[in-house]
Amino acid sequence: MSVRIQKVYGKTPKDARQKAQKEFGDKISIIKMRPVAANKLQPDRGTTYELTIAVDNEAPTTRPLIEPNQRESNASALQQAIARVNTVLTAGTYNRHMQPQQQRAQDYESPYSKASALPSTPAVEGERESAITPPEPPDSISARPDTTDNRHMMSYIGGELSEIRDVLHILMNSAKMSDAADLPDEVVGLHRKFLKNDIDPNLAYDLAEAMQECFSDERGRSIHEHLTLLLKKIIKTSGEIQFTAKPTVVALVGPTGVGKTTTLAKLAAQHQFQKKEIVLITTDDYRIGAIEQLETYAGILSLPIEVAHEPEELEAQIAKHASADLILIDTPGRSQLDVPRIRLIESFLNAARPTETHLLLNMTTRNEDINSVVDRFGTVGVDQLMFTKLDESTCYGSILNVSARTKKPISYLTTGQDVAEDIELATHRRIATFLLRGFQRQKPKS
Repeated sequence: MSVRIQKVYGKTPKDARQKAQKEFGDKISIIKMRPVAANKLQPDRGTTYELTIAVDNEAPTTRPLIEPNQRESNASALQQAIARVNTVLTAGTYNRHMQPQQQRAQDYESPYSKASALPSTPAVEGERESAITPPEPPDSISARPDTTDNRHMMSYIGGELSEIRDVLHILMNSAKMSDAADLPDEVVGLHRKFLKNDIDPNLAYDLAEAMQECFSDERGRSIHEHLTLLLKKIIKTSGEIQFTAKPTVVALVGPTGVGKTTTLAKLAAQHQFQKKEIVLITTDDYRIGAIEQLETYAGILSLPIEVAHEPEELEAQIAKHASADLILIDTPGRSQLDVPRIRLIESFLNAARPTETHLLLNMTTRNEDINSVVDRFGTVGVDQLMFTKLDESTCYGSILNVSARTKKPISYLTTGQDVAEDIELATHRRIATFLLRGFQRQKPKS
């Protein structure tokens, strides 16, 4: 005889035991009972009790199970999953309020708005991909002479396809064994997706559990919109550099190879478009070619550049350019384990007294090392976090983990080497996109 471990929750210990007996019968073995604090994303839920039990695998149960590593198609499980997806596509996607400029598109019947958008019977393994391939829009759409209508229609369809992709990813992940068997079936795929993004397991669980509301949302908000709202409860974003002083002094710090010099040039280019008077200062006379690299950027942007070898020089150069709108300071990259050199960076910052100090974190760095960087560089006085090289990564959970742990706001995200284009303000909506869909280049602003 084999057993499996199950968890049951109730408002009281008695309630949890009654639920376990109702669902699994009387032949259960109680392992432990413990109180569980409210999910911080659902503070109104209050404290509940978690009952861990051992259940005979042959005992009857009312809970549908998906066996681990099941390779053969399970018709009943797949039909239930398809029904859940159709529910989301109907209630969560297509009943949303249309934007005013999309009103003309209402006479077009979306090919995905019906419950028949996905197959009502399970496809065999070889047919599964073709069965879920979305159909092409009618030829009449592309033949319309009104290019504005076409553009609005394509934007509308693009949004629908993105939502379908989210749901299909969740469906495919739901077909595997969940790492948290007590989560509702609807959010199992989301939970696995969060874990694959290296989100802290406790945070991933809380997020997935809170996302259950998405599947019964009467407002018709999408999965992406629900996740965006949850992220606003967990992490902060800071927006653009705030020009609260003249000059506004911004310093970039971080370990070696994180992209400080290139990011400095990106910030300079961005604010040059806003007609700001900008000065670049580097204190990095350690890395070979560092000064030359920044001088090249300064030449391209036609900006003045200064080199400070000592903290006193840096203080004098800031005073020299007191009439500038923005002074950007590049600091040398240092290993977080090199404490003496980090203290040297701190001495430069003490002399500069920057308005904002941004810690740059490489998105391709594993969680443990990022935590080490944050802890060691935190001694220099970090105000905001900036994540770089998102285009080179496949996991984005560190954005959530670090910001939630440190309570520091996120300022910018960098997504490539193009100085003029590959930097963007961090927003909750954009971070939700990375967590759900991975890296996607933003559409150029019109």
